[in-house]
Amino acid sequence: MKGKIFGFFITIFVGALLFFVALDRKTLGDPYEVYQVYLNGKKIGLIESEQKLLNLIDKEQSNIKDTFNVDKVYPPTGLVIEKVYTYSDKLNNTEEIYNEIKDSEPFAIQGYTVTITYSNENLEEGAKPKEPLKIYLLDSSLIKDSLYEIAETFIGKDELKDYENGTQSEITDIGEIINSVYFDETITIKESLISTTEKIFTDKNELTKYLLYGTLDNQELYKVKEGEDLYKIADDHKLNIAELLIVNPKYPSGNSLLTPGEELNVGLINPLVSVTYRKTVVSNVEVPFSTDYVNDDTKYVDYRQVTTPGVKGISKVTQDVKYVNGDIKSLKINQSEVVKEPITEIVSRGTKKIGSYISYNSQSFSTGDYSWPTNSPFIITSRFEYRWGTFHKGIDISGTGYRSPIYAIADGEVYSTGYGGNEGNYIVIKHDDTLYSQYMHLAKIGVHKGQHVSRTEKIGEMGSTGFSTGIHLHLGIWLNAPPYQQGSVVVDPCKSVFRC
Repeated sequence: MKGKIFGFFITIFVGALLFFVALDRKTLGDPYEVYQVYLNGKKIGLIESEQKLLNLIDKEQSNIKDTFNVDKVYPPTGLVIEKVYTYSDKLNNTEEIYNEIKDSEPFAIQGYTVTITYSNENLEEGAKPKEPLKIYLLDSSLIKDSLYEIAETFIGKDELKDYENGTQSEITDIGEIINSVYFDETITIKESLISTTEKIFTDKNELTKYLLYGTLDNQELYKVKEGEDLYKIADDHKLNIAELLIVNPKYPSGNSLLTPGEELNVGLINPLVSVTYRKTVVSNVEVPFSTDYVNDDTKYVDYRQVTTPGVKGISKVTQDVKYVNGDIKSLKINQSEVVKEPITEIVSRGTKKIGSYISYNSQSFSTGDYSWPTNSPFIITSRFEYRWGTFHKGIDISGTGYRSPIYAIADGEVYSTGYGGNEGNYIVIKHDDTLYSQYMHLAKIGVHKGQHVSRTEKIGEMGSTGFSTGIHLHLGIWLNAPPYQQGSVVVDPCKSVFRC
């Protein structure tokens, strides 16, 4: 009996509970439609109207409208508002939520996000890949106008205009013509909300400066002194003449006359984009003469006499040249026509010993004792000078093609060979106690350490190994000690062993 009574009460209790729940729903009616506000993933309150909050933000942030000259202000990019349903009538005041947002996160405006994505090819050893760069604008035309101005800076205003309009002059004898212009990077433009704490560009000149220098800092200015020229000023500020002319476009060439007291921009450019353009170039290039020696056993070893002066030749060459931001990155000679054959220099040299203890075992290093390290014709694409703030310790020779032969410039002994991350496959030859020649970026090394080599002997093949952006030979000349070692001095190949 007890169990039956207990079961009866349980039934009554459950039934009553269901009755009251049903009664409560009937009393409460339908749930409220409200809005849950999140800031950076955190709940900050419930509000009655999303639009009321948005209108309040837009109304209260008039200073942002004035600063950026816009008509509307938006919530922070981390603000999320979701529609929810509830029976609770405990809602937050819209002004409370606004104040919490205002004190926590910056508001946003409508604009454009430009993303510059880099290919990260040909990175120097140890260099970190470049992350995509984001630039924020209010007007999408700014980036187009600035990129065009950057292209004009490196290519030339008239040249770029003629290319665009299809009005370039045809090459009849010598000259050059642009075939294509593009940027190496992938550049995208997307409409977006931008936080007002970001740097938002509204001026084309400011954006162009940023893209050219990689910074908005003021660039260094220099006052010209009496007797100075553009070449000296460039060298003193670790620039080459082309870089100085880029940032001072009023000077047409390095030979432009200067007035003491006038100011020059000597800032180092660091472009954030790569203006790439290809040209067909037809030009007359010098072909160096070779030197032959006639031994005379009636003369002592210190005797040397030019019997037939050497004369340089001339070839007309057609080149396919790729430029990036004004620098030659690759060059291929497609056609070569001999205009004038070079005349070989003939030198008579003595072989008679001066005393029993002295023998003829090396050359006395005058200019004629050196042979050019590549085939002809060739183009020197980079010289012994500053390049983007660092000094280029040699000359780059291009145009003879991949795996074309590389020759020893003089008799000597192979000091070292190997592979370096920046040098690629390299050879260093010791010519006497004071002079070393260095050959870099080779496709193939054809000699070994300790091997004796003769002037004009093939030692390797031209390539593009290591930190190299195209097929070429880097030739360096070092005095006193091997390259990069204590006491070594690097000199210009074109002012020491050659005249080029």
